Amino acid sequence: MPPRLRNAKESDAADIAALMLPESSSQGGSLHGDFPLEKISHWLTQALADGMPIVLAEDASGLLGVVFTSSSKHQDSPVAVQMARLHHATGPFYFYGPVCLAPRARGQGLLSAMWQQLQQQLPGQQAVLFIHADNQASLKAHTRLGMVVDAQFELDDQPCVLLSSR
Repeated sequence: MPPRLRNAKESDAADIAALMLPESSSQGGSLHGDFPLEKISHWLTQALADGMPIVLAEDASGLLGVVFTSSSKHQDSPVAVQMARLHHATGPFYFYGPVCLAPRARGQGLLSAMWQQLQQQLPGQQAVLFIHADNQASLKAHTRLGMVVDAQFELDDQPCVLLSSR
């Protein structure tokens, strides 16, 4: 049975935090930062208040993936300010990410399905995201979705690539 896609609810916070924990920086994962339950809960509350979708993928065994979005009006972190400054907006945009897929769900087209769901929910808006330059798997996956490189920058002394959808 194919994975089910749906928008996250506040009650999903613990499952999302559990999915993201092994991929956080402190655990040697490829995500930038750590994602404790409190942070995930805050992001969910803010996204829901702003009408921004957070797409989940799940199967009978549990959560397979999450794609966060946030409104471009929230530029209250240094990385959001830098991303907005470097992005050459040609229309409305939103911040895309972080994205986390369970290891068992990678390489099966799940990211593409989640991306299509987002595009249907946010028509006419560009996604803006960053990926660590050494995360070649994520860079390849996102360029396959049609995202293009806008700029390169450093975050916490690590080279990053800014991408956007067109």
